[in-house]
Amino acid sequence: MLAQLRSLTRGIVAYVLLFLLVVAFAIWGINDVFRGVGSQNLADVGGRKVTPAMLSRELDLTLRGERNQGNNISQEEAIQAGLHRRLLESLIARNAMYSYAEKVGVAASDRQVAERIRQIPNVLNPVTGAFDQDAYRQFLATLGYSQSEFEHDIRGDMTTQMLMGTLVAGIRAPSSFGELAFVYQGETRTVTIAEAPASVAGTIAAPTEAQLQTFYQESAEQLRVPEFRALTLVYARVGDFVGRVNVPDERIRQEFESRRAALTQPEKRSYVRIAAQNQAQANDAAARLARGETPEAIASALGVQATRGENQARTDVPDSRVAEAVFTTQPRSAPRVVQGELSPWVVIQVTALTPAVEPSFEAQRAELRAAIAQEEASDLLNTAIGAFEDARAAGTAIADAARQNGLAVVTVPATTAQGQDRSGAPVAALADQAELLRTAFQTPEGEASDFMPVGDADVLVTVDRIIPESTRPFAEVRADLQTAWIGRERANRLREAGAHLAEAVRGGTPFAQAARAAGFQIRISSQAINRQMAGQIPSRGLGAQIFNGAEGAVVTDLRVDGEAVLAAVVEHINRPDPAAAPQVVEAARAQLQQSISNSFGEALQAQVVEAAQVRRNDQLLSRMYPSQNADDEQQ
Repeated sequence: MLAQLRSLTRGIVAYVLLFLLVVAFAIWGINDVFRGVGSQNLADVGGRKVTPAMLSRELDLTLRGERNQGNNISQEEAIQAGLHRRLLESLIARNAMYSYAEKVGVAASDRQVAERIRQIPNVLNPVTGAFDQDAYRQFLATLGYSQSEFEHDIRGDMTTQMLMGTLVAGIRAPSSFGELAFVYQGETRTVTIAEAPASVAGTIAAPTEAQLQTFYQESAEQLRVPEFRALTLVYARVGDFVGRVNVPDERIRQEFESRRAALTQPEKRSYVRIAAQNQAQANDAAARLARGETPEAIASALGVQATRGENQARTDVPDSRVAEAVFTTQPRSAPRVVQGELSPWVVIQVTALTPAVEPSFEAQRAELRAAIAQEEASDLLNTAIGAFEDARAAGTAIADAARQNGLAVVTVPATTAQGQDRSGAPVAALADQAELLRTAFQTPEGEASDFMPVGDADVLVTVDRIIPESTRPFAEVRADLQTAWIGRERANRLREAGAHLAEAVRGGTPFAQAARAAGFQIRISSQAINRQMAGQIPSRGLGAQIFNGAEGAVVTDLRVDGEAVLAAVVEHINRPDPAAAPQVVEAARAQLQQSISNSFGEALQAQVVEAAQVRRNDQLLSRMYPSQNADDEQQ
């Protein structure tokens, strides 16, 4: 990244741009220069804005939910998988539906919104089970919502449900759909299956030279060798320069002193807090607490709220008067009654104290040294990149210029656009580097790219040589072609054997007799199988043919390994009677109806989004969530 910035600031064009910016700042001021340059919203949906904060919150909540379910997905992994884009589209769809509902005059009432919120367990008092405003505020803070934002979204979601429920209410799958699904799922077929080994194909003579040449021409696409490129990668990494930094103890001591205040752990206290409506009630609660009653029992008896502060610093206590009382009262001393700022009266009792901890220089020494070394190594790297660029400009070869200035160099003799070497194995230096590969295959031979961020480094790629796409020479693949040709001939003869068996059965010969005469052996005799069992037959297409064939049909296919041919006769089709299981039929119909309703709802939503004429800010999205995955950028 440093190298890219440096390269952009070279040359007369950059100086002209800088001059124009200076003039603009002088005339209009910084704010006026940038006012209106690009939207600060990710999308405009029918007048509604989808902001970066909304998407960030949605991504954070989604990842938090995944982690709670044991899926430890990092934000970087989620971005590479395109989750941020899918969440943005979801926000766009929701806001489009909100806007549409407003236009048609549909909206959930305040009472409905309040009832829905009161159904959220996290906003209820754990003792009384009633709605608790403090718990509600804490719940919103955990989600990252303001109260108005949350209630707006709740209203919008409820309105959308009402609207969609009305639009799809008239959809009903016919009873015949349930019957069809019931019959399809429950149908079985009685079959006899025979198998003939590869030996029935007989001996296959080696192909002639002319046959091999023809086969070579036919197989040209399969024998094509992709383009390869020989690359040199230059890595600019801070870590490579850390070892060159000498940090004296005096510098570490100075850094420690400058950070002492931030490193100090303040005194913390645990306490009980009971909110009261008046002083008399507070005095009563304090007396009960002093007698040994539990805070929860006192709160329940008086109809008030009791909370516990666990190991909190003074700044963690929201009410300054309560904080003063907590941090001036000895642990396990008598309860105190305090006139609060946020509650009329409060009873507090301190239960434990954790003393303040002063930072230890020795304990922080290694971490501080590493931080200073990292900072100074960044300066060394910056200098090295500048010297490298100067050496390149003077005509020094890129690899030599990099090594002379301490930049790591990796050579890749040959790679495909997918990051594979000539043997088809992945190239270690290019593993999971789609953006780097894309750049390498867009750079002309003999030229170098700019530095680009890759993990903890900036990487420059040089294309040393391009080996064009080609077809493997005939002499190189002759032996493989001969083996493949013989395999193809064997498969053709096995298919012919199956076709002859089917023809014999159609001519009136019983299946078992025709099979024995053709060299087949019976593997399954008159057995009923369902669709799942048919899918386990070791053939790519025999199971589907069995359930597509008419009664008496003979179907054949090669075994998956190509070393045998299978043949089956459909002796009987067993279809269940829908009238015998009306409840199952109705369940199947209802399932199909739900699927139809969902599809119809998705189509309606897509139409609403299209009508909203959404304007997306892809540049802002890419800046917010840069991805190294080229495919992700193309979504």
